Amino acid sequence: MNVKHSKDDVLKAGMELFRLNGYHNTGTNEILKSAGISRGSFYNFFKDKDDFGAQVLDYYGVWSTDYMKELLRDKRLNPRKRLIHLFDIFVQGYKRDNFKWGCLLVGMSQEVGQINPKLTEACSTNFENFIDVFQVCIVEGQNDGTVSTAQDARSLTIAMLAMYNGALVLMKSGLHEEPLIAFQNQLELMLKP
Repeated sequence: MNVKHSKDDVLKAGMELFRLNGYHNTGTNEILKSAGISRGSFYNFFKDKDDFGAQVLDYYGVWSTDYMKELLRDKRLNPRKRLIHLFDIFVQGYKRDNFKWGCLLVGMSQEVGQINPKLTEACSTNFENFIDVFQVCIVEGQNDGTVSTAQDARSLTIAMLAMYNGALVLMKSGLHEEPLIAFQNQLELMLKP
């Protein structure tokens, strides 16, 4: 019986494995087993593990960006409240999963940043896309007076994401929520006009 494998299913499996175990701690055999795919089929989709890793990062980036855009465009809340709400949802997800997950881009950047050019480029491109999504909401909030104008929108966005990503690193190091709570408190202050 011929089994058709979806490239999306393989990318989803990789996304979960990389988020849980990291890039270097996830072997090709583990990917094949998790995705239920043969080695030959895997290499029909991807040149090598680095190509697979870059495509997983892009898949995660598109999935995350689409999700964030949906929440950040919700006009029932003002832009500041939308940003706070989005991060509240993220924190609740980490709590629900006992802090074992984090942002794939953060983890991969730490693990392969500057040592694997292909994966570094994929991380950088996807982080820029995240910045763009958040910056649109921050500009809207600065224009309507619900977000601080003490910094330009890009600087505020980068500071916010740097603080959040740092909180994720600390969360993962101790599997607890204290850094996330500190981030949420600082986010309120950072955004307040």
